[in-house]
Amino acid sequence: MPYSSKPQMWFWVLAIIFLLWNLMGIGAWSTEMAAPDIMMEQMNEQQQELYQSRPGWYMYVYGVAVFAGLLACIMLLFKRKFAVLLSLISLFAVIITTSYNFFNGSWDIINTGDKFFFLSVPALSVCLWLFARSAKSKAWLR
Repeated sequence: MPYSSKPQMWFWVLAIIFLLWNLMGIGAWSTEMAAPDIMMEQMNEQQQELYQSRPGWYMYVYGVAVFAGLLACIMLLFKRKFAVLLSLISLFAVIITTSYNFFNGSWDIINTGDKFFFLSVPALSVCLWLFARSAKSKAWLR
């Protein structure tokens, strides 16, 4: 069955939800860049050690993840195919940062709520990419 070139209402709802999610990511990244002390106040000693030992490239990759994700959502709202590439770039950056966090021992020292969040970031990044691909395949993006 061919799809209409006009997106369904759920497309707009999901695009806005993903936009809000990525805006929260921009907020978290901005806080870490501008005021890392605020983040450190909420951490125990082990977490602070890991936080301070991150390599210099980490925050750049984190920034690529959140800004590419945000731009992908904006492109979705403007119905542009570029959203697929941007969401893929964001996904790769999320995989890099999540892998680093997993293999440096962060997983072992975070609480259950943080573990849920830790896993939700890559899961939602995959969902954003699949959503953009699906919208493109339905000819909703130009």
